[in-house]
Amino acid sequence: MGRFALFSVGLVLLTLAIDGYVYVNWRRFARPRPALRWTLAIYRVLLWTMPLALPGYFLLFRWWEVEPKLARALFFGLWAFYYVPKVPIALVLLLKDGVRLASRLMARLRPAPPAPSTPSTNSARRMSRAEFLQKLGWSAAALPFLAVGHGVLRTLYDFTVHRVTLPVPDLPRALDGLTIGQISDLHAGSFFDERPAHEAVELLLALKPDLVVITGDYVNHDADELPIILPALRKLKAELGVWGCLGNHDHYAHTPDVVRRLHEQTPLRLLINAHHTFQIDGARLHLIGTDNTGFRQRFADLPRALQGLEPDPNGEEFRLLLAHDPTFWDLEVRPGYPDIDLMLCGHTHGGQIGVELGPLRWGLARLVYQRWAGLYVEPAPSRRGRQYLYVNRGVGTVGPPLRLGIRPEITLVTLRRA
Repeated sequence: MGRFALFSVGLVLLTLAIDGYVYVNWRRFARPRPALRWTLAIYRVLLWTMPLALPGYFLLFRWWEVEPKLARALFFGLWAFYYVPKVPIALVLLLKDGVRLASRLMARLRPAPPAPSTPSTNSARRMSRAEFLQKLGWSAAALPFLAVGHGVLRTLYDFTVHRVTLPVPDLPRALDGLTIGQISDLHAGSFFDERPAHEAVELLLALKPDLVVITGDYVNHDADELPIILPALRKLKAELGVWGCLGNHDHYAHTPDVVRRLHEQTPLRLLINAHHTFQIDGARLHLIGTDNTGFRQRFADLPRALQGLEPDPNGEEFRLLLAHDPTFWDLEVRPGYPDIDLMLCGHTHGGQIGVELGPLRWGLARLVYQRWAGLYVEPAPSRRGRQYLYVNRGVGTVGPPLRLGIRPEITLVTLRRA
């Protein structure tokens, strides 16, 4: 409760500060214009009520159990639509005010010019130009709202395939060219209907992977959300099967029920602190799955998952770990298990909001997670000399049903002998 209170106070102060700053600037623009003056009364009400909306919703409603999915989505969507665009607007206004302040300071340092006896046409022209720029600026302020609307209506389900090739030193020749299809963080409760899950699965199947894996968070908070994704999951197939692990949200939804329904009603087989070994033309592919550790949960038991696995004396093996949270990489994998070659995970969603344009990559998740999206290659004291981590950006969403710049992801990993 203490952390929730601290988070709530911080969120209220942050949203109030951003919205208050935008309001002050809007008031300056709207007051002299009768056609806009009426907006100020509405804005004042929203200014003092909206910062309390989200903490109040969490506090007053057991929303993870009783609130309809559509009501949750609408609430979070409207909250995001109100606040997210205000951030770039506030930054632009701050830049504008900074330039204005710098100009005033420079003007004070210059010698004052002689005052004209009559108002000049240049002065009137400058005033007219300033008013035009002001109107243009507030018109442009609509663009962030359009961007958020685009993120809700299009980017939210604009699935992107990321093809990743791993050059693995001394990879067994039998595994050269093996393909692994990964999806993660379906969050069934974030879908309005079955269509997005079907689309994601169809895109994955079109890649024809040898192995399909799902790295946790099948639901948001309720096992009753599963029916919205079960029809799509039933269609999954691959030569080496369909495998998965659990995420933190699956525990919120009473894990035994989630596990039972996934096992009984889909081809998916969950590895919960367990492993499965494939024999492929004399080489061994060890697929290892842990329960979730991270985000205040500690259910993973990697020693138990590896129990009975002996190193191949000829090195004809590859160890692939499915673990939901990327923090598990630094917590246990890298310090104690250099023989794990590749870990696939999800959890971060890439932050859902960010920028990925060529080498320019940043997402909100970067504020919390050192490894937040994509491929990470790191040295390891093992025979191969390196370990790989891949963080999937997820399919569904948590919180606001919104993605801006971080598209939902389907991954195809191809192993290559280096």
